[in-house]
Amino acid sequence: MYKRLKIFTVFFALSVLLFANIASGLSVTDDRGQQVELAQPPARIVSLAPSCTEMLFALSLSQKIVGVTTYCNFPQEALSKEKVGTITEVELEKLLSLQPDLVVASSLNPQELLTRLEELGITVYLVNPQNIEEILSDLEKLAKICGVEEKGETLVHSLRERIKRVEEKTAGMPEAQKPLVFHLIWHQPIWTAGKGTFIDELIEKAGGKNAASDLEGYVSIELEELLRRNPDIITVVENHGDAQNLPYQFLLQDQRLQTLKAVKERRVARVDSDIVSRPGPRIVQALEIFAKIIHPEIFGEYRFEDYETQTATRSN
Repeated sequence: MYKRLKIFTVFFALSVLLFANIASGLSVTDDRGQQVELAQPPARIVSLAPSCTEMLFALSLSQKIVGVTTYCNFPQEALSKEKVGTITEVELEKLLSLQPDLVVASSLNPQELLTRLEELGITVYLVNPQNIEEILSDLEKLAKICGVEEKGETLVHSLRERIKRVEEKTAGMPEAQKPLVFHLIWHQPIWTAGKGTFIDELIEKAGGKNAASDLEGYVSIELEELLRRNPDIITVVENHGDAQNLPYQFLLQDQRLQTLKAVKERRVARVDSDIVSRPGPRIVQALEIFAKIIHPEIFGEYRFEDYETQTATRSN
């Protein structure tokens, strides 16, 4: 009788522990459709992409981040973290020396690297959101696997409220009131963002029409085609450390472009490439930027300088 009671007690204790792990939420499906599980919240995390790093910092996990890539430049604290290489060229030995119990990766990282990490027993969570809703979902799932589910819920709720404030002001807007917006990524050749991109989604939610919405993904077009489309507004990316900002200068100085409506009416706006191009929590800040550019009469005037140092998601 005593032996049976002891066995029952042990079985009950194991069941409680199992239930506790399930209840803690340390099991999620990543963007590969792969189940990722941890017995306990990770104590040492390595990020292999800037967007992943921004997600982790936004979830107040700065103290657990032990390694990042050389491209991880936001927030400022990310610059002081140990570097494991670039996005596509990661130093495996360096990464392993940091003894991570979780590696947060993106679809830009080499698949063979992620496979090798998993063969070595390191848990990999892959982030590959295709739209704003999936970014928010990834934030919640990442918070869950890292044991900060409540923080994730609070953050995502705050981001959703900011999105809602923009959408409420542009919902039902007549087509005639939606300016035609062209997003310039590079100028030799001219690269822009068509449908199925974050930029296309940002323009639409902000009350504009993407001048390249008939094109798919990130594409190049001829200069004559840009002239034919004749956008009302042009947004042009500016990369950190690019003092010349060649695409912006191209728009202002190339004589062939001076007939464009956006150029003639001085509706050419620089936008921070890191903010508008990374699929992370600052994508909501990008939406607010596009809203100001497209509808200043509703959202207020946009000034690039106001966003150069502004940080929408700081680590605590």
